[in-house]
Amino acid sequence: MNKQSRGQFLKTLGLSSKALMAFYCLGAVSACSKEDETVTPTTGGTDNTATGITGTTSGASVDYTIDLKNASYSKLTTAGEFVVIGDTLVANAGGTYIAVSKTCTHQGTTLAYRKAEGDIWCSNHGSEFKTDGSVEKSPATTALKTYKATFDGAANTLKIN
Repeated sequence: MNKQSRGQFLKTLGLSSKALMAFYCLGAVSACSKEDETVTPTTGGTDNTATGITGTTSGASVDYTIDLKNASYSKLTTAGEFVVIGDTLVANAGGTYIAVSKTCTHQGTTLAYRKAEGDIWCSNHGSEFKTDGSVEKSPATTALKTYKATFDGAANTLKIN
């Protein structure tokens, strides 16, 4: 898969320099990282097995399988670890796998799983969600979309749908 800088990626979306600057100034795009940071564009479609993911990771039809033997996702075998894949946040919540939408329902910030609290947290305004997606603490008022997470111990895979 091709890697490109954040600016190159945004330019492929057809955004002009002025539009990009407006996004940076408004905080819509994080400028807190190195300029040479690379992002891997994905289409939300089927990835190849070399990435450790097969299936659709974004959009209305999320349905994919994670190979937990793949180095990128093997940390999910440890309680308290999580990853963001496509439109989802997948976590090992103490031996039970959960999968929810990755964005806070308040203002769209990418969420994180907190091991010590056993919940999902938004760093932007402090919203908290239970692992079933329900709101635990505002300002968010709408629950997260949840997905079924099915672990296959024999194959060491995790199916999300």
